[in-house]
Amino acid sequence: MPAQVDLLRATVDNTPAMVSYWDADQRCRFANRAYERWWGISPDAMIGMRLSEVLGPSYEHVRPYIEAALRGTPQEYDSEFPSPTGGAPNHRLATVTPDVADGVVRGIVVVVTDITAIKQTERALRESEERFRLTIDEAPIGMALIGPDGRFVRVNRALCELVGYSAAELVGMSFRALIHPDDLRADLSLAGQLARGEIPRYQLGKRYIRKDGSIVDVKVSASVLRDSGGAPIHIIAEVEDITEQKRAEAEQRFLAASGPVFADSLDFEETLTRIADRVAHEMADLCMIDILETETEPRFMQTAGRDPGVVALCDQLGRIPRDRSRPYLMRRVFETREPLLVQRPSVSELEAFSASARHLEALRRAQIHSMIQVPLLVHGRLIGGIVLISSTPARTYGASDVRLAEALALRAAASIENARLYRSARRATQVRDDVLGIVAHDLRNPLGNIMLQAELMEELASGDRLARAIGAIERSASRMQRLIQDLLDVAQLEAGKLSVELGRVPVRSLLADSIEAQRALAHGAGLEIALELLDDGLEVYGDRDRIIQILENLIGNAIKFSEPGGTITVGATRRAGEALFVVSDTGRGIAPAALPHLFDRFWQADRRDRRQGAGLGLAIVKGLVEAHGGRIWVESTQGRGTTFYFTLPLAPQIEHAASATL
Repeated sequence: MPAQVDLLRATVDNTPAMVSYWDADQRCRFANRAYERWWGISPDAMIGMRLSEVLGPSYEHVRPYIEAALRGTPQEYDSEFPSPTGGAPNHRLATVTPDVADGVVRGIVVVVTDITAIKQTERALRESEERFRLTIDEAPIGMALIGPDGRFVRVNRALCELVGYSAAELVGMSFRALIHPDDLRADLSLAGQLARGEIPRYQLGKRYIRKDGSIVDVKVSASVLRDSGGAPIHIIAEVEDITEQKRAEAEQRFLAASGPVFADSLDFEETLTRIADRVAHEMADLCMIDILETETEPRFMQTAGRDPGVVALCDQLGRIPRDRSRPYLMRRVFETREPLLVQRPSVSELEAFSASARHLEALRRAQIHSMIQVPLLVHGRLIGGIVLISSTPARTYGASDVRLAEALALRAAASIENARLYRSARRATQVRDDVLGIVAHDLRNPLGNIMLQAELMEELASGDRLARAIGAIERSASRMQRLIQDLLDVAQLEAGKLSVELGRVPVRSLLADSIEAQRALAHGAGLEIALELLDDGLEVYGDRDRIIQILENLIGNAIKFSEPGGTITVGATRRAGEALFVVSDTGRGIAPAALPHLFDRFWQADRRDRRQGAGLGLAIVKGLVEAHGGRIWVESTQGRGTTFYFTLPLAPQIEHAASATL
């Protein structure tokens, strides 16, 4: 028996847990050596000590459990005990078992196990779980754990707010239920590759359908959590709302594409039609453009509908008279010049927009769900306004739509104003051409009669004074005749109606005839005219009379602006596929600031210089050269002279060879 007791004692002493027996007076009757390792008291020294003496201040914490056990109720508790050596406190799990005989509690058996490592592990796990919870629940973007079956296991608040479902509604729901049908195939394909380990992660832009049926653009980043065997446990999904980003990109593309569409035509009514059609197609179910009247133009309305079924309604709205003395649709915007957003207008609001019962009925038929009105402004000046109407809940306008409409109106206003200015310019040009035609017709007859009578007077005249007077009349009449012809040529150039009779023209005869026509005038001004032609067989393809008109104009200018004793050189040479003509003088030259304006219509460097004429000659020359497919430019050095260059196409070699054969 003693041997068994010794064996039992040795076994208990080697147990890492503290094992002890305390009598009903809480005095120690047995303790193993674990107490010595923890409290520093040998088991023998503990015999007879009270529990409170051993535990010290910690006794008050365990006292309720000890007393309850002494009353016959087993106890189990864990507690944090300070380290006797001053180290970090340790956790202990204690079981207190009553020793009961014949209904009397004789003492208690206390077993205390060190669970510090377990507590530390639990604390680390709790901290890890809390960090995970914060990472998921407090993330600024949507987060979700999705099970292998494709159902949500855990979702955070941001995802719930994004899709409009509560966490309770989402958990257990398949992620497929949120995805727009058109985007589902791509998502399922990538999710399958992820689960099979073919890709480590993926990122995909797609559309979610919110609980209310609206669409939200999202970017989903997905990765997979696997067990030790490599099987997928959860898909971790990060969901970012990119609706505003997508909207901004779509708006920029829309605005960038709209500018060229609006500006592609300068026809006023076509421009309005293009704008209304594009707005109705991209942003509205119904678009109305109201252009204010001007002093010369009436008020104009253009309408367009997204659905062909509203064509009749558009026509009806466009024909309703607008009376500024009565309510009308854009009155507030025209008065404030500020955009207006209307959501689900009431009957009273529609009445406030209506000029008549007929107008109100048309607005009711438009089924306005939301509406934007924006002014059309050009440099702060109001020229009209645009109305965008949505008749479907799927398109509910908001602040971002107003900003887009304003940006669109800015581009539309510029295009509308350009078209209106172009129309006005064309009308003014037509009026001017009509006047020029009348003037030319009505002046040429009496002017011709003046020249004829001057010639008769010259034949019958005697005396120098009369001859000089007749010469002055002839020169004035000739100048008037030339001015009238210049005006008519300019009008034809602007209208694109200047005709040229193309044919083969020898260059030598062109130059010779042009020089001969100006030789007397040059000699009278004390100038010499020289001809320079390196290729005697040079031929161009053009209108002989018009080319002579070009040369005579340039030679005439050289004569007017050269001093006596100078030389005017007229020549031509062959270049690649063209002939280069040159008219050079030794005159006073042209100021650098004037060179860019030489070919502008009605431009004169010095209006006091009577030699400059009406400022049409060089503009006509440029138009004639370009009508032949050529170019013209000028080089000048003040004090040394000016050289005009122009090119004309060479006559075709095939035609030349054929005519030579014939």
